[in-house]
Amino acid sequence: MNGLNDTYVESVIRKAKEGKLTTGQAAAKLGISKQYVNRLKRAYAEKGASAFGHGNRGKAPKWKTDPETEVRILSLYGGKYAGFNFRHFAEKLNEEEGIRATYRNAHRILTAAGFRSPKGHRAKKEKAEHPSRPRRKCFGELLQIDASIHNWFGEALPKATLHGAIDDATGTVMGLFFDKEETLKGYYEMMWQILNKYGIPEAFYGDNRTIFEFRKLSEKNQTIDRDVHINFKRMCQQLGIELITTSVSQAKGRIERLWGTLQSRLISELRLRSITTIGEANAYLPEFMADYNRRFAIKPEMESSVFAPAPSPREIDFYLSVEFQRVADNGSSFGFEGKRHQLIDEDGIVAKIPPKTVVNIYVTRSGKRVGVFDGRLWDLVEIERRQVEPKPKPVGRPKYIPGPNHPWRRYVLKAKKG
Repeated sequence: MNGLNDTYVESVIRKAKEGKLTTGQAAAKLGISKQYVNRLKRAYAEKGASAFGHGNRGKAPKWKTDPETEVRILSLYGGKYAGFNFRHFAEKLNEEEGIRATYRNAHRILTAAGFRSPKGHRAKKEKAEHPSRPRRKCFGELLQIDASIHNWFGEALPKATLHGAIDDATGTVMGLFFDKEETLKGYYEMMWQILNKYGIPEAFYGDNRTIFEFRKLSEKNQTIDRDVHINFKRMCQQLGIELITTSVSQAKGRIERLWGTLQSRLISELRLRSITTIGEANAYLPEFMADYNRRFAIKPEMESSVFAPAPSPREIDFYLSVEFQRVADNGSSFGFEGKRHQLIDEDGIVAKIPPKTVVNIYVTRSGKRVGVFDGRLWDLVEIERRQVEPKPKPVGRPKYIPGPNHPWRRYVLKAKKG
């Protein structure tokens, strides 16, 4: 009660009970309501002066740790969980080590020992100039996508790129995939996870990278769009997904903040499991995403999901393909991957392609190679290059005999006659 000691509170309540003070006067002196004064008068009548002491006085705090446990906590943080942020470490104590400790308790023990949370002492960023955009209302209405190049496996190892997608309405991590660099394959593998687990989202929100959008400068150095074959954009158009791009990173604040969280939590989990390769990391990511979403995903404003049903596995394989264009020659063949190919149907009949006709070639996610010509799907078959027999070279230099009308002959004849 506003920092008043128990003796003073007792004296005021005793006077109020004895009629020396009115209930209103007692309430004014203690800074409490009249109803609370009446409660204290009844408690005083039943328990006496002990009614004004805190109920937990003399009891050990519920989450108090004994010295032996504190030593164990410090040992774990100095070794096995070195580098974890304090909140992440408190979760591990409760879930993995069987030590009951709140974040506040873990923070108190660690800071008293001189440890500092990796996230707690980072320089605070200036207030953002871009106000937060409200979340979308439905699950699957908008997925923010991006890639982050970082030392995910430690400062001593090469950097890798993590491709990811997060749902704007719920903060659910929809897909993650590591690759050496930011690649179409990385986004396709992320998309494969989304299609197989959730379905087709309504829209993607990415940046102006050439994987999503191709732009060039006009003669007046103004940015203009150019319609070119962009595989990710083509896939979105085929599936009916709106692809929105922006040059402002703050507009994708949800996934930008996700990278900050993953560069703390995911790196710590990878180090805890001694994972140092892209292959091992990709095998672990589904487990990490499930744990992350269990902790941090929230319910959307509207319960309905706008994900459309996913295509069949065979169709997904074709949607997640890479497109190439080749020009046919006079023999209905074309070069691809350093070899000559032709198109054949299921009966083995070769497609008759007019010379200089553009043929679209697709390499699917599973590695199948097909071609599209005349509105049909054809298989690719490699053909042998035609071997041309070289002409035998003549032995020695043949004797040259001038023709009858050669000027030399006329000159020689005139000389002889003279």
